[in-house]
Amino acid sequence: MKTSVLLTAYLLVTGIALGADLTPGDPSRSPELTDAASGQSTPSIDQSAMPAQSDLSLATDVWPLVGEARLKVLIWEVYDSALFTPSGRWQGAAPYRLSLRYLRDIPAAKLVEETEKAWQEQGRNHPKVNEWLALLGELWPDITEGDNLVFGLNASGDSAFWFNGSPIGSVEDRDFGALFGGIWLDPDTPRPGLRAQLIGPTPELAQNSRP
Repeated sequence: MKTSVLLTAYLLVTGIALGADLTPGDPSRSPELTDAASGQSTPSIDQSAMPAQSDLSLATDVWPLVGEARLKVLIWEVYDSALFTPSGRWQGAAPYRLSLRYLRDIPAAKLVEETEKAWQEQGRNHPKVNEWLALLGELWPDITEGDNLVFGLNASGDSAFWFNGSPIGSVEDRDFGALFGGIWLDPDTPRPGLRAQLIGPTPELAQNSRP
């Protein structure tokens, strides 16, 4: 059986929540997304190509940890996040792997909603934002406490997702990866305190801090 067929079972897999609004949403989504103007289906998520790319392998077990942080909103603990790079330092760009281990149940619809909300707060006005959100709605399932999502971005701009250690696919648009990872890692992230813990001291600061 082809890899693309095997991965179809994982289409409804994990999500990203910034935790600003933890009220459960409606997890139901239409399985088919069509362009109202053209009547044609939107581009599908390419799951078969991603696992074959050696530089997009799941590397959280072999790459050094850069930093980690727990997101807590009011009294709710949302997830533990961890950033990994080949050097163990944050150089300001890919490649990296961002791991999120969730500490509560979160509906998939809420994860997509929070992704859109973060982009709005950052002023991200890419013309394909709505298309990406629709694709993420197909890719992510409801989150159960203990689930782990990893987002990976390579130096070429290709990105991929893993859920509980298994590849689940990607949004095949090189503009997507940097904007998605930027929710956590860009200087204008909605969660600057979390970013500071994830990226650790910059190389310049680390050098200046040496005795």
